[in-house]
Amino acid sequence: MTNVIKASPITALFNMTGLPAMSVSLHWNADGLPIGVQFAGPYGGEAQLLALAAQLESVEPWAHKIPPMVQIEARY
Repeated sequence: MTNVIKASPITALFNMTGLPAMSVSLHWNADGLPIGVQFAGPYGGEAQLLALAAQLESVEPWAHKIPPMVQIEARY
């Protein structure tokens, strides 16, 4: 469990407590990759988080933004 907490301390905290949380892409870097922000809500607050996501998307739509695929060369 400590490896999980080291790799992703905030996500693990919300998974263990059962509190709702979401990651929303609010910015894209020069390479077109999304940069996310994590939001958390109170117990049973999923509706609040979904409403926040809807408000954020109405201001800055992201459904049309598709990050570029990473090309992997086969090495044999």
